Amino acid sequence: TAGSGGAAGGLNLMKAETDIGSTQPPVTYRPVLDSALLDAVIQQVKRAGVFAFDTETDNLDELIASPVGFSISVKGCEAYYIPVRSPNAACIPEKTVKAGLTKILTDPSLRLIGQNIKFDYKVMKRWGIEMANISFDTMIAAWLLDSDASSYSLDTLSEKVLHVTPLHFTDVVKKGESFADVPIQQATAYSAEDADFTYRLYEVYAPRLEERGLSDLFTRIEMPLVRILAEMELTGIRILPEVLIEFGRELEKELFSLESKIYKECGEEFNINSTQQLSHILFDVRKLKAVKKTKTGFSTDINVLEELAREDVVPGLVLRHRALSKLKSTYVDSLPKLINPETGRLHTRFIQTGTATGRLSSRDPNLQNIPIRDEEGRRIRDAFVPAPGFSFLSADYSQIELVVLAHLSGDPGLKEAFLSGKDVHRNTASLLFGVPEEEVTAEERRIAKTINFGVIYGMSAFRLARDLGIPRAEADKFLASYFSRYSGIRSFIERTVKAAEEEGVVRTILKRERTITGINSRNRTEKMSAERIAVNTPIQGSAADIVKLAMIRVTKRLHSEGLRTRLILQVHDELIFEVPSEEESSAEKIVREEMEHAYPLSVPLRVSIEMGKSWGELH
Repeated sequence: TAGSGGAAGGLNLMKAETDIGSTQPPVTYRPVLDSALLDAVIQQVKRAGVFAFDTETDNLDELIASPVGFSISVKGCEAYYIPVRSPNAACIPEKTVKAGLTKILTDPSLRLIGQNIKFDYKVMKRWGIEMANISFDTMIAAWLLDSDASSYSLDTLSEKVLHVTPLHFTDVVKKGESFADVPIQQATAYSAEDADFTYRLYEVYAPRLEERGLSDLFTRIEMPLVRILAEMELTGIRILPEVLIEFGRELEKELFSLESKIYKECGEEFNINSTQQLSHILFDVRKLKAVKKTKTGFSTDINVLEELAREDVVPGLVLRHRALSKLKSTYVDSLPKLINPETGRLHTRFIQTGTATGRLSSRDPNLQNIPIRDEEGRRIRDAFVPAPGFSFLSADYSQIELVVLAHLSGDPGLKEAFLSGKDVHRNTASLLFGVPEEEVTAEERRIAKTINFGVIYGMSAFRLARDLGIPRAEADKFLASYFSRYSGIRSFIERTVKAAEEEGVVRTILKRERTITGINSRNRTEKMSAERIAVNTPIQGSAADIVKLAMIRVTKRLHSEGLRTRLILQVHDELIFEVPSEEESSAEKIVREEMEHAYPLSVPLRVSIEMGKSWGELH
């Protein structure tokens, strides 16, 4: 992909044997400038059955990028570059190149290898070729083998795994120019190397995945997901900018009102966003007790302000001001600017390799972080609407992480709550407080819910006390009572931590692995943090596995039944579909069936489904 790799040395126009560094074997990179050589390359790919493929484009945004050229490798240290545009070479006609590439990119008997192949899929689909044989993504393989690495770029992997120094994108593309301006020699060197290094990484990673028992997860889940995510990104989601603009005006008024209240309370005006000025007001002027010290003075972070808000009105007003300012700048002001002018829709990117647990993340923009529980978040989601004649269908796994915990721990009490269809938090509260379920108060249920979810994240008594606003001794008592009632959960936690200490890794139900560093540390804080990660990863990671399985199953079924319903958004445990009005009942049936049967657990997976004319209407 544009900007993903590199090459080296000066090439003559037809062939080069370039020595790249002392550890780099000689390479042969050739530009393809006549149709006879193009045919020969296509035949070579067909004989090999496996090939690495990469696109070079005139833009890094797949939704506006046009291809400049393509590179292919079927053997390490050899690759071809097929330009369709060049400033100093006569290229084969685009139509001829497209016809040749169609033969190998749509042939299901061939295996296509790529690095961040989702980029190439989107570029090629917009160019008129739909890849049908995506088989191996080296970026995803690297992530499965080491889910905590800081980078999975081709440059990084080439240096780390192949021990070669690639030519970087910035080495060949001058500032202010695009790949279309790069002369054929450098373009060939850079792009052919991308395909070559990708092929060589594949030769290293394929057996490693097999050795580690990760091939099934890679083949069954992660690779089919690439195409699904690419289609979701290409489809995008419709958004009404006028709704956000109007909400922005309301937020401006409220922010002004909050500022006035803060200044009136403090008796002076100051920069609310300045840590130093706010610190002076809170600790020098209002004489509040400083909670935490930093290198530059006393902290005014969110935790500090939440604590101070219990004794003074100003920190609470500042917290509200901060939250609304962030909401306004992050979403209300920025989302309208990100609307694609051609489609009138917003096209987020889903990152497969962004978390160590296996969860998908979203960026440009991040639609998974829009607040769910408050009114402001709903107002932002009100701007997201389906196409005319369509509705949104939201399918949300109910308490999936607790369901997974019940399955993994085998705890009879927790399993029984789910098997009998009880309200699990009310059931927990009943056990904790020794009262019948019908007599459980809202406050008791809230405490039980906090503990139920807190256990998943390894919540300490200190954290529980802070979250519930209760004394530490009382929090200790609650946790002791919880684990005596749910002894299977305590056993699961102990088992998981012990296994992590012995093996250094934890696994999800689909055998996804995560290395737990610090699990045997003598530093108590470091070890406790590692233990929390060790316990949480199998739960959160298994939930992520199930959601991905569900995405694959639902998409496959919708396609096989010829429906126009399409998956457009994934937000943690929730899938959002755009559904034509005539397909509402059939889509709901399919989504429920496939999601609830995504993976066989010892307790049932339940899905709550809602329909609406905006994202804000759902929930």
